[in-house]
Amino acid sequence: MDRTNYPTMAEIASATGAAIPDVALALSGDASQDPGLRARISETAHEAGYTALASVQERLGRPLRVVLLFKTFPRDDPEANRFYAPISSAITIACSKTGVSVDHAMMKVDAQYRLLDVPAPLASDRYDGAFLFGAQLDTAAVERVRANGCPIVLIDGYSEANVCDSVWTDNAHGAALLVERLLAAGHRDIALLGSEPVCYPSVQERRRGYSEAIRAHGLEEHFIDVSYVLTAAGAVLGVDYVRRHPEVTAVFGANDLITAAFMEQARDAGLRLPSDLSTVGFDDIDLAGLIMPALTTMGVDKTQMARAAIALMAYRLELPQGEPLQSVVSPQLVERESIAPPRPR
Repeated sequence: MDRTNYPTMAEIASATGAAIPDVALALSGDASQDPGLRARISETAHEAGYTALASVQERLGRPLRVVLLFKTFPRDDPEANRFYAPISSAITIACSKTGVSVDHAMMKVDAQYRLLDVPAPLASDRYDGAFLFGAQLDTAAVERVRANGCPIVLIDGYSEANVCDSVWTDNAHGAALLVERLLAAGHRDIALLGSEPVCYPSVQERRRGYSEAIRAHGLEEHFIDVSYVLTAAGAVLGVDYVRRHPEVTAVFGANDLITAAFMEQARDAGLRLPSDLSTVGFDDIDLAGLIMPALTTMGVDKTQMARAAIALMAYRLELPQGEPLQSVVSPQLVERESIAPPRPR
């Protein structure tokens, strides 16, 4: 960075007549914000040369240091996570352009991804901010984390009463869109694979979106309850369910990984995809376009999630006492080859 006097969110707010939280949400690309307001703020910020985190570094007179914290839990390898890895890479690349140093570390969670203790990086004074991937924080965990003074942003993460800045996907709406797509193809008995009555909030929202869309059409719900982490077991249970319920002509996997595992198991069981059974997933990880048939899924813009997380971190560092913000990323349907009209009964 070779210029001085980088504009702040407060200055963008003053120039547009907007509130500072509105500026932060506009720069994060929040899908729930009024499009006109978002466009006006974004244009003003662009013309002013606003760069997230630049004014904070200028004020401090040194580069910022941030850490990316990934949950560790059996069967959920953070290094192999096809959803979080592209987001973390995008954050690292964006930070490098402004001289922000980025480290990676782990955090311990339980079976529901609730934070168990304060990660070591947050207990030190080394970092100016931390991005936490895929964890839940109850009130006690929030208090323990905040006691150390390091600002945090949750990515696909949740805090009790939404007291932490967070970046989410509009999971319920995305799930409803997938159901509507299958209904448009003629399917009426659609099973949901990879959720449970109590599960991680993002998957819980997908379950809710599925259920509301099915019930809105007066149709029967088909739940194949199993954790989305247990892909192999979920695939076996899924094939067993459709064998016992031949009326089911489509399976909606709670994420792409469990859908891909189910598709492999279904082919091994002699089912033809998609002529015997249509499938859809969620997340649009790299695997979705590589399996056969290529998977129709709900795409989540992972680069956008990274931009949103950085915008919220800039907001928190520029306005430490500001209200907590939740930025929502709207998923988009990615059409491929895994949907066909239902087979004749």
